[in-house]
Amino acid sequence: MIARVHTGLVRTNNEDAVSIHPEASPWPVAVLADGMGGYNAGEVASAMAVSVIPAALQHTHEELVGVDVELEAASKDLQEALCLANAAIREAARETPGCQGMGTTVVAAAIVAGHAVIAHLGDSRAYAWRTGQLTRLTRDHSLVQQEMDAGHLSAQDAQASGLGHLVTRALGVQMSVDPELNRWPLQAQDRLMLCSDGVTDMLDDSQLEALFAAESSLPELLTALLSAANAAGGRDNISVVLMEDAQRVAQGPGSQSTSLF
Repeated sequence: MIARVHTGLVRTNNEDAVSIHPEASPWPVAVLADGMGGYNAGEVASAMAVSVIPAALQHTHEELVGVDVELEAASKDLQEALCLANAAIREAARETPGCQGMGTTVVAAAIVAGHAVIAHLGDSRAYAWRTGQLTRLTRDHSLVQQEMDAGHLSAQDAQASGLGHLVTRALGVQMSVDPELNRWPLQAQDRLMLCSDGVTDMLDDSQLEALFAAESSLPELLTALLSAANAAGGRDNISVVLMEDAQRVAQGPGSQSTSLF
């Protein structure tokens, strides 16, 4: 598990945040957030998200018997952790001058019983790389995605729509949140990526797939992703979390990544 945040080439402040916990109990977890709202407030919200969510998951379960039972427990815990972060961000916004109206997207992944359990709000994404194919595991909670789903906007027109940063779900914006939960059964040689829209606004899925196809080490892939997003304009903060399986780590000499599955 490896992560990095870059300010990009246009903005002077960074509102993205990442937090990785490969040794966490009961499950390894990674969280990525892209903050929004007010001077410095976005970075406050994203920092709170990547702190509160892993902390909320750090507890000991009674013995969970069976994969389905453990997956259900992890899904429930992730959902509750995002709800807790939402309440904490809203409380901080009420009490802290300059933070009113702050919020953040979030995508979190826990490695549970041979699966990636993913919870997200907003347009930060999760992807899986398997046998030469990149699969998007999340669907954006955004006005652009809504318009595309309704057939009012083509994928080609989405970039020029001017709606790209209008998210329909986020932490800190409403009293309650409804995180979307997904599961991905893991296989040997899989790689997982969490990323902010500073990556996906600059690089489409085919460009991302080409970078994964190079089969470089995880640190090299991380550097390549950030460099490519900056080379394409770097108009926003860029954040990436990468994870890979034990067999791949064993075959990649010199890698400092932690195997998870």
